[in-house]
Amino acid sequence: MQVGTLIRIATAVAVLGILLPTAAAAQVSHAQAKAEVEARDAKKHNKLKTEGVPTATGAVAGGVTGGPAGAFAGAKMGHAAGVGIHAIKKHHDIKEVEKHGTPPPRTLHRTSTVHRTSTVRRTSTVRRRTAYRRHTLR
Repeated sequence: MQVGTLIRIATAVAVLGILLPTAAAAQVSHAQAKAEVEARDAKKHNKLKTEGVPTATGAVAGGVTGGPAGAFAGAKMGHAAGVGIHAIKKHHDIKEVEKHGTPPPRTLHRTSTVHRTSTVRRTSTVRRRTAYRRHTLR
């Protein structure tokens, strides 16, 4: 084999090694992953949602069944459940960030693609409403 061919092959392998993502590049330290997850959770109010909703639900359920004392007990039980849920979710998210790196932002999928800027009524709607008014005014 000629030296020029070996240089070309070595260059191609080096370029591919640089361009292709490796599994080691996606891994993040535990401290960095924890900081990323906590920052994202604080931005999205995830702790408030995962702990607050069960607390409020427990308070309402306890209040309905046992009055004020039941509401207090239900709120405490709901909060304890919410703390557990949040801890499990946070642990899972940290492990995912450690393994795969920071996830890309999720895109929102709109259910309706039609966006009307003005309140223009369709001709059929105008006719139907006019006919209804004529019928009811007689």
